[in-house]
Amino acid sequence: MLQERQQCFSEFASNNISRWKSGFDLLESHIITCTEAGENINTSYRTEAVENNDLLFDLLVRHHARACHISNEILCLLKNGFPDAAHSRWRALHEVNATAMFLDKHGSECAERFYFHDVIDSYDGMKEHKKYEERLQAKAPSAEIIEECKQEYDRLIKRYGKSFSSHYGWAAYIFPDRNPRTVGFATIEKDVGLDHMRPYYKWASQNIHAGSKGMRERLALAECNDDILVVGQSNSGMTDPAHATALSLMQVTCVLLKLKPTLDHIVLMEVIRNYSDRIGQTFLSISKK
Repeated sequence: MLQERQQCFSEFASNNISRWKSGFDLLESHIITCTEAGENINTSYRTEAVENNDLLFDLLVRHHARACHISNEILCLLKNGFPDAAHSRWRALHEVNATAMFLDKHGSECAERFYFHDVIDSYDGMKEHKKYEERLQAKAPSAEIIEECKQEYDRLIKRYGKSFSSHYGWAAYIFPDRNPRTVGFATIEKDVGLDHMRPYYKWASQNIHAGSKGMRERLALAECNDDILVVGQSNSGMTDPAHATALSLMQVTCVLLKLKPTLDHIVLMEVIRNYSDRIGQTFLSISKK
């Protein structure tokens, strides 16, 4: 039974790749181009960034690397016939892209706050783990470790203010007239001009949350009129997650390239912009066949 299922899975994936080959090849080339761009930036300027203690450079490189990794995950999901899962991973890619754009816009102080907010998240996580360690049957960090983290937590709150303790406390100082707890990802999105993507972000969220909309609206059924319960692969619905991935990866790569706006980097930005357009057109064309 297992061998038969594995064979069916592989055959389906192979047929799916055959159908969308030109689109998948373009998307993979796009990912490779953007990854190599990030690698070259990191190799060329890392020493300089270390000498200058350039935390912003480090964070933008790390955001870009994460974006490339997520893009590879999306490509893998698409090739194997899981467009809804790919769409949900694009949601993460969009968050990484918007955050990188926000850090780039607001500079070194914002980068510093973002970096140290890890302590806030760690302390909150430790407290939550400690609360449920018996039910989890997984031992939480020791009281000593939690106390050490608490001391660092208190030091950061004293340095950056009470607003720093909120979920997006690292960004709250940019919006002094707002309640810090109302500053969230939508705020980041709007600040960098990506709020027009909110409908697509919410759409992708349906594949993450257990809402009623996500039970019925499935990319996997894009070419099916019947009420089918999707439990496996599909060769439909690749266009939106593929194109959205191409656009977000292009944008976060351009953020990195603009740090060092050489002629080569300007040309490369135009190349990857053209790639993202071609990817959307190619997937749309295949979907209509």
